[in-house]
Amino acid sequence: MRLASVSIFVLALLLLCLAVPADTAKSDIAKVPDAAAYVLAPTGLVTLMAVERRRRRMSRIRQGVGVGYCIAKRCLDVTLSAAALLVMFPVFCVIALLIRLDSRGPIVFKRRVIGRNGRQFDMLKFRTMVPDAQSILEQDEYLRKQYYEKCKLIEDPRITRVGKFLRATSLDELPQLINVFLGDMTFVGPRPIAADEVELYGPSVERFKTVKPGITGIWQTSGRSETSYRRRVELDMMYIDRRSLLLDIWIILATLPAVILKRGAY
Repeated sequence: MRLASVSIFVLALLLLCLAVPADTAKSDIAKVPDAAAYVLAPTGLVTLMAVERRRRRMSRIRQGVGVGYCIAKRCLDVTLSAAALLVMFPVFCVIALLIRLDSRGPIVFKRRVIGRNGRQFDMLKFRTMVPDAQSILEQDEYLRKQYYEKCKLIEDPRITRVGKFLRATSLDELPQLINVFLGDMTFVGPRPIAADEVELYGPSVERFKTVKPGITGIWQTSGRSETSYRRRVELDMMYIDRRSLLLDIWIILATLPAVILKRGAY
C-alpha cells in the first residue's frame, strides 16, 4: 500500500511537469502549474487518503478485530449465553441445592477481576470452597507460597466435596454465562485475572486490557491448570494477536472434549 501511495504521488508530479510546454514564456510558467494544481492536488490528496483508509481497514481485517468481527462476536455471545442459561436452568437449581446441603455459606462466589480497559467487575462462579478459605490460606505458609507462584493449588484443602466435583466437570463456571450475557465477559478470550495477578502477568497486562476476558480460550484447550502461568500469558497474547471469528468457533468446539475428558482440571 505504501508503494501505491508513492506511485500516485510521483504520477501527480509528472502530470504537473508535462502540463507545462517547453517553449512557454516565463510569464506563463506560473499560470499553468497553478491551474493544474487546482485540479490535480485535490485529486491526489483524495486518492492518497482513500489508499491509506483501505490499508488500515485491511490491516484490521487481517488481525480479526474489525467492526464486523466485534459485532458478530457480541451477537454470538448473547445468543449462546441466553440459550445456555435457559437450557441449563434446571442444572443451576440442582447445583445450588447441593452446595447448600454440603456446607454453609453463599451459593455463588464473586471474584473481583480485571476486564476490558482495566474496568473491574465481579466474575460469578459456584462456590467450591469452605467459607473461611482465605484465612486457611493465610495461615499455611506452604500453601500461600504455592498459590502466589501459580495462582492454583494442586491439592487444595479448602475445596468442599461438592466443590471437587464442580471443578472437575467445570460446572462451577456456569454462572459466568451471566457475565457474558451482561457484556463483562465473552465466550472466548484471555483467562480472567485478579488485581493480585497483575505483577505475575507482567508488561503484557496492558494488551490484556484491550479485550474482554473469556470463559474459555487457547489456555483451556492446552492443559488448563497443568499449564504454567508464564505459558498461560503467552497463550493469551497469542489469542489477542490472532483472534478471529473462526478461531473463536474452533476454540469453543475444542473446549468441549477438554471439559468432558477433564484434561488439566483440579
